[in-house]
Amino acid sequence: MLLNSPLEIELTTKCTLGCPACPRNDPKDLKEHWDVGHLDKEIVKSFANTSTDRTYLFVGCYGDPIYHPDFIEIMDYYTSNNKKFVVHTNGSSKTQKWWDKLTSTVKWGKQQFVFSVDGLEDTNHLYRRNAKWNTVIRGMQAMGSLPANNKPFLEWKFLVFPYNRHQIKQAEELAMDIGFDKFTPVKSERDWTSYVCDNPEIYRWPDDKA
Repeated sequence: MLLNSPLEIELTTKCTLGCPACPRNDPKDLKEHWDVGHLDKEIVKSFANTSTDRTYLFVGCYGDPIYHPDFIEIMDYYTSNNKKFVVHTNGSSKTQKWWDKLTSTVKWGKQQFVFSVDGLEDTNHLYRRNAKWNTVIRGMQAMGSLPANNKPFLEWKFLVFPYNRHQIKQAEELAMDIGFDKFTPVKSERDWTSYVCDNPEIYRWPDDKA
């Protein structure tokens, strides 16, 4: 391992969403091989104590880090030890009580929190299946309302599809209103028409061939 290189930590293989291109769902027959649950919190803490990495990435290839049962404790441990890290999450399905505990327990500073939200209330769930908009916006508002001296750098990452591209400006304005620092639209290059969906046409760009 290279010294001072970013270290990505897969906290959990659990997630509440069913995104069609996620390896959790494609191919489904391999799930039993990688769905191993949660990484032990003491092992996660040991990384902070023994590694020389400058940044820790809690992104998740098979799961979403906020669904680790000890996520708040782990975040508090890393911030208390002055570690720089980045969290990526879909932000869905957590209660107001959970967000209140996260924002009141963890003393943020040089961390980054990225919400992967692909649209607004009427579109985000089309790809991020099972996402509950009211809980997503709840989490974004909870983080965005933190005082400047105790708030991580907040980014809204927005995957652009044919059906949500008209909402980019509105979503960016919402991000700034909530208190985010950055809005990043990203056009996906995957062939969404190869996935089973209720209406494949909404996944095509106007210049795509049928």
